[in-house]
Amino acid sequence: MVNDFPISLSTQLREHLRALRKQQGMTQAQLGARVGVSQARIAEIEGNPGAVSVERMLLLLSILGAGLRLHVHAAEQPLHDVAEPAATACIASCKHGSW
Repeated sequence: MVNDFPISLSTQLREHLRALRKQQGMTQAQLGARVGVSQARIAEIEGNPGAVSVERMLLLLSILGAGLRLHVHAAEQPLHDVAEPAATACIASCKHGSW
């Protein structure tokens, strides 16, 4: 099953990161050990996902059984006519480790 969650601001990732971690039955410390960072760093990332590199975010999402997908709107459509930002990132649930 694939679930897409449109994300236009990094702060919207907060609830999704926590929910994905809890769905996997992991504590912040366990996730940190898998990523190679401390529990405190995972708490910081969950609190402010914009303060992490794309590479680290992709690793976190992969461990949590999710991926990152970019949706690009049609080039013919002027940006001011688009209800959403020109590129919207979506978290898509997927098999662990698949991109």
